Order: sequence, then structure tokens, then C-alpha cells
Amino acid sequence: MTAPRVCVLSSVHLLYDVRMFQAEARTLAAAGFAVTVLAIEDPSPPPADAEAIRTVGLPHSRNRLVRFVRTFQILRRALAEPADIYAFHDPELLPAAALLRILRRKPVIFDVHEDVPASIRNRDYIIPLLRPLVAAAYRLLERICLPVIDGLSLADHAYARYYRSRPHAVILNYPLLTYGDLYRPLSTGNSDRPLLVYTGSVTRLRGLFEMLEAVDRLRRQIPGVRLRIVGPVGNAQEEAEAQQFIRDRDLSSAVEFTGLVSHQEVHEHIREADVGLALLHPDPNYLRSLPTKMFEYMMMGRPVVVSDFPLWKEIVEDAGGGYAVDPLDADAVETALKELLSDAEARRYMGEAGRQAVMERYNWQGEGAKLVEIYREVLAATGSAMTDL
Repeated sequence: MTAPRVCVLSSVHLLYDVRMFQAEARTLAAAGFAVTVLAIEDPSPPPADAEAIRTVGLPHSRNRLVRFVRTFQILRRALAEPADIYAFHDPELLPAAALLRILRRKPVIFDVHEDVPASIRNRDYIIPLLRPLVAAAYRLLERICLPVIDGLSLADHAYARYYRSRPHAVILNYPLLTYGDLYRPLSTGNSDRPLLVYTGSVTRLRGLFEMLEAVDRLRRQIPGVRLRIVGPVGNAQEEAEAQQFIRDRDLSSAVEFTGLVSHQEVHEHIREADVGLALLHPDPNYLRSLPTKMFEYMMMGRPVVVSDFPLWKEIVEDAGGGYAVDPLDADAVETALKELLSDAEARRYMGEAGRQAVMERYNWQGEGAKLVEIYREVLAATGSAMTDL
């Protein structure tokens, strides 16, 4: 029997993106699908088993006009790919996904990574007065396009309220247990120069300045404390403001920005750290979403200090893996971090507890099974020979 062919497409994500490639494409390939991923060229080295997945790289571009034109390029490439099922990963590709479904008469799955209307309201490149209109326009676009989309895979339960009338499955962004060399003995941390780590793209809304404020306060009590931000700063203006903050507070020896690194390097940075941070603001796009970084810190045996959103707080406190605090309360953030950095035994205990929770509950194994199921269901429902819409 010929393996069903899956074509995964993105105009924004790098080829070896954590959700799109590391989790989903690898899981589908392991389940017997023939997978092709078409996305942005990735400077990271490919995963060990990447040869099982065909990749097609697109050139980088920060120009939004180029990205708009790339939508048509993606559609042209997709039309040339003889797949049995297509999977799109960007909201800007929704019209291309609908057109492909009509033109190729093959099933299409749309993977929803975030609450798009909520995120639109925070896009700095959109004039603030226009953001509600753009968000409403996107909802209208969904109403037009989704009726021809065969299935949705949602990165969070919170998004399901928008898509109750559409076939969907919630595929949470839990970490893969196959990464991180979990059974290697954990290090004891950095007692001489304690290290705080944040991973992923960072912005003001994701706690950039709260983390800088925290390390400034802590260094007066814990000499040598450092903050390492592993990922890019969201925009040039916030990066300039952060660098000015660092100069004003004389923090150049205490703060490090790595920029974009490979997923394997992310894990190495977490392993070197003492505490993992996720001090995101209580924005609607974050309040009901699960932070992948929090689970990765826990998976790597590191205690966490995260925002006290109800869902996050419940997970962290139930696991005993760290503290959930008001991210906008500098005193609360400082107190939690000072307690952890001053008590190596507490860090060890919370790190092990958080890791055990990931091993038992918050991991990709069950999510991967749901992913394979929805792909098989969509293929079975549509059949190998597509009928007219």
C-alpha cells in the first residue's frame, strides 16, 4: 500500500520549527506518512531523523510585501506537489488553502497556532485604530474560507470556542520526550553566577522589561546573577529601548541576548540555567494559552517563575514545579526569584517535580496520537478520489 502523502506549508515558520516540523511532521512520518515540508530556510542543523522528511526551503524576508507575494508562491508550489493531504500553518495562507482545496480537490488541514484576532490587536506594524477592523476582517476571511477546509488542528483548548462548528482536534504544544536527553543526570546549577533563562521571541508584552527589572534588583542581593534571553527581540524599537535600559542600569555584564538559535541549543541554554522565566503580560492572546517554554523548562528539570494566569498557576502549583506570580508586580517577581536562587535544595526539588509532571502528563506522546488520528479521519472522510465540492 502506498504511503499517504502529506505536504506541510508555511510562509513564516522556519523549516525545523518546533510544532510544525519537530513535533507534527516527524510524528506523521513515524506513523507511515510520506511528508514534505515547504517553509523558510532554516540555519539550524536538521534533526537526526530529518532525512525521513523531504524539505523545500524558501528564502528569508522581513518585508511584509514580499511575504504577501509569497502567499501566491506557496499556492503555486502546493499546486505542483502531488500530495494526498495538505496542511497550512499560517493565517495569512488561509485564502491559498481554500483555493488549493478547490483547485486540487484534495483535503486540507489548517493548523491554528494562536488566537489570531487577539494577536492582531498587538501587532505594532498595524495602526492602533485599525487593529479592531483588521481583526474583524480576519474573522470574516475565516467565515469565507473555512467551509472548504476539511479539518483544523488547534494548538490550545482556548481556540476551540471559535471553531465549534468545524471539524477540529486540539493538539497541545507539549514537549517531545525524545528531545533534551532527559535521562542524563541534571547539573547542580550555577552557584557562582546564578543564571535566569527565557526562551523564544521576546517583546514588551512577553515580559522583556519585567525580566530586566528583576535582574537589576537581584544583583544587589545576589552578586553575579545573570539573565539570558534565548531568541530574537520582537521589533527594533523595543530592542533599542531594552539596550538603553541596560546602559542606564549598567547591566551589560548581567544580560545576554543570544538571538535566534537552533532548538537543540535552546535546550542547552535551559540546561545551563537555574530558573526558567515566562513573565508574559495578562494579554487576551496569552491568558488562555499554554506556554511551550514553561513545559520545556520543566522537562529539563528547571524550576519556573511564570505569570499567575489561572491555567498556568494550576499546572505549576499542581506539579510543585515553581512559582506563579503577578508579572507586573516587581516585588513579587523579585521575592520568588530570590527564594529560588538562595535555596539550591528547593531548586532541585521543584525541578525534579516539574520534570516528573512532564514525563507523566504534559508531553507530546498523546498529542501526537491525536494528530495522526485527525489526518487519518480527514483522509477517510474525503476518500482517495475527491468528489466535487
